[in-house]
Amino acid sequence: MTMHQQTIYQLLDSRGPGGIESHVLNLSCWLHENGFHNEVLFLEDHGSHPLKDALDAEHIKWRCLARYSDLPKLLQQSPSLLCTHGYKAGIFGRLIGWWYRVPVVSTYHSGDRGRGRVWLYSQLDEATAFLANKVICVSHEIAERLPVRSHKVANFVANKVAPSTHGNAVAFVGRLSHEKDPHSFARVTRDLPLPCHVYGDGPLKNELQKAYSHLRFFGHVDMEKHWRAIGLLCITSRFEGLPLVALEAMIRGIPVVSYSVGELPNLIKNHQNGWLAPARNEKALRSIVKNWTDKSVTQKAAIAMRAHRHIIKFYSDETICPQIVDLYEHAISQRRSTSPRKAGPT
Repeated sequence: MTMHQQTIYQLLDSRGPGGIESHVLNLSCWLHENGFHNEVLFLEDHGSHPLKDALDAEHIKWRCLARYSDLPKLLQQSPSLLCTHGYKAGIFGRLIGWWYRVPVVSTYHSGDRGRGRVWLYSQLDEATAFLANKVICVSHEIAERLPVRSHKVANFVANKVAPSTHGNAVAFVGRLSHEKDPHSFARVTRDLPLPCHVYGDGPLKNELQKAYSHLRFFGHVDMEKHWRAIGLLCITSRFEGLPLVALEAMIRGIPVVSYSVGELPNLIKNHQNGWLAPARNEKALRSIVKNWTDKSVTQKAAIAMRAHRHIIKFYSDETICPQIVDLYEHAISQRRSTSPRKAGPT
């Protein structure tokens, strides 16, 4: 039986847009376009969701599970592969896959383990990684902390965007939370003679608005309508895997300046397609941003083109998705010699 005869389920638990959601959408689009039977499963229904709308627009099947016991019933209807994204879907999906002998591929996206209850879930997520047939990580840092052998496969974006002219805004795009450290962005950009845009929402929004009058806040928006205003993307995260927002910017010809964290040093070739500053060194980051503002139009255009070409060559769906499908095939082959259990949890 070939991969095209399998039903591929992408399982996640999601309340809003983010890196995992973008990954699932990009992957599902490529699988759909290349003739694979792919469906997105929401572990719980949290109401309206941008991902659901985007999947509908691409004519990709999705459904919300009414109850957790629906998953094993669904997996046993036809030959299936279960792909999990995020800690909650990962823990539950691997347990179900192990019990019913359904092949599972788990992707670990986040470079931040979180705090409190999220930290406990993250620990359990990592500890149960051995239940998956194949494990994918988007960065070396994530791979190193897992107790099993994993495969590093980079995040990617659809190869459908051409570079174009852009505005001169310096922008932060992401969740306004501790791990993304928008306060650092605010301090770095203070007194810049350019518009400074913040796209996203989160628990730090109110205090940021009160403390930094030079920032313009847009909230959660469709970035397709706003990329043209941005000349430089600034990433100030404390932790990262391989942020999709960096790929989305670079494929559009928007260079990225970032702290050297996670997989970003492998993505950004310093002074060629973007810039890196030592982690948490705001003075160095500010100096880079100010130097960018002084560059000529020709210099900026050259960096923009190198950023675009780098993503096309190394981080596009046509480059990365075949690697993922290859891991899918290996996971399925590991389960072929076994049969489903006769009884199990409901």
